Amino acid sequence: MAHLAEDISQIKGVIEPHLYSLSIKAQIDYLRDVIASIGQRKVLLLGHSWGAWLGIILAAACPQYISKLILVSCPPFCQTEANGIADIRLGRLNTEQRGRLTALNRLLAEADNTAIADEAMAEVGKLFLQADTYSSLNLPDTAAECSYQTYKSVWQEALSLRQGNKFEGYLALLECPVIAIHGDYDPHPAKPVFEYLVNNLTKFSPVLLRRCGHCPWHETYAREEFIALLKEEIRYHSNTEN
Repeated sequence: MAHLAEDISQIKGVIEPHLYSLSIKAQIDYLRDVIASIGQRKVLLLGHSWGAWLGIILAAACPQYISKLILVSCPPFCQTEANGIADIRLGRLNTEQRGRLTALNRLLAEADNTAIADEAMAEVGKLFLQADTYSSLNLPDTAAECSYQTYKSVWQEALSLRQGNKFEGYLALLECPVIAIHGDYDPHPAKPVFEYLVNNLTKFSPVLLRRCGHCPWHETYAREEFIALLKEEIRYHSNTEN
């Protein structure tokens, strides 16, 4: 998300933590310490994809630090609504790409070398980005170091939260307003995400971006609207601080 952080840092300071801890609790503890180190002011918290879930958990754990939560491309909260994501992605890849994805998944299942697994995971991410994007701006690659071990450990834990319907409890603890921004081309379906949040939050606003996939800042048609939305929220946050 380096490109996004750079864009919005033009009007307000941005912290983009890199998370490599192997448990959700450890990642929450780290983020809490980072936010607490800033001082007494509350922060506007943005989470993308799995990070949207993490943002919900963090805002529930320490509401005293969060003024508003922005969820970008949040995954579905129910497993049945996530079952079609893989098929949508595969349908958007060509034969060669699908073959490469199969080979990479096999390598990840069998890899006993951390470096090889990390490289394979990074390549999977690039294939997913192609499948998830409506019209790419082809931004330079600024991906952070990829850790398959972290992904595997934390994502399995996150899936267990979804399967156990734990997010209802987290959402019930939120005190701040929540905005969910979602692209209409995202393989992760927007409608069930919005409906779940509407049913479990009192201060919630959904935003659907047209001709937009999973990473709005990569999108030709949606990027400008997306960045404008974020800047508006940041300016509002800054004004309420004063």
